[in-house]
Amino acid sequence: MKNIGIEKETLSSIAVRTIIDLIETDVFKIGDKLDAEQKLADKLNISRPILREALQILELKGYIVRKHGVGTFVISKTPMLTTGIEKLDSMTDLVMAQNYTVGTIGITEPKVSSDESIRELLGLKDDEILLSFERIRTADNKPFALDRIYIPEKYVSADFFTNYANSSILSYLSAAQNIQIFSSHCNLFAENATAGDADKLGVKKHDALQILEQTFYSNANDPIFHGKSLIVNNILKFHIVRRR
Repeated sequence: MKNIGIEKETLSSIAVRTIIDLIETDVFKIGDKLDAEQKLADKLNISRPILREALQILELKGYIVRKHGVGTFVISKTPMLTTGIEKLDSMTDLVMAQNYTVGTIGITEPKVSSDESIRELLGLKDDEILLSFERIRTADNKPFALDRIYIPEKYVSADFFTNYANSSILSYLSAAQNIQIFSSHCNLFAENATAGDADKLGVKKHDALQILEQTFYSNANDPIFHGKSLIVNNILKFHIVRRR
């Protein structure tokens, strides 16, 4: 039988996991400067090249920052998610694609919304009902986004809040309503967290949040639903490729 070569866990990945554990348990606190590379490598019982590889991974994940000639500092207890905003992915797909476990907590009871600006965006008639609800999305059990969803009642199935509200709205629309989301018109800007939003996201009041506000359109160019995501600044960042 051909050797399929099941790959063993590398020393650098073990070092990454060890350092993350030390950060999450406050052995290494946010703002702390880590020991010099050789001293830290000795403490972790690994070689300096292995440590450097681990530190590169940790910097990409957003846990540390390395400042040339100054040192390496802990900047976050949570992973950084990155995405190109030009590609329309659900938050669920984004998190799963980067090997994090996606979750949803804090789903609120649906309310009838009378927000005229959103009703107008969605082209609703006077007799059509607009529902709204909130949910908190998590990556590896850490809150990274507070979603405020506005969706017409006509697209909400009887089992939506039981079976679908905790997962991708795009996937729900495709599977349960046979609606394919083709595009979104979005605005990306910053806001300071209110006391209530800060408490839900585990940040401080007035901390800067990234706001991604989107109206989603079907492949027939019909507006389907509207969402406003309040995103923790040090967990998820967007990059944009601009060309001439």
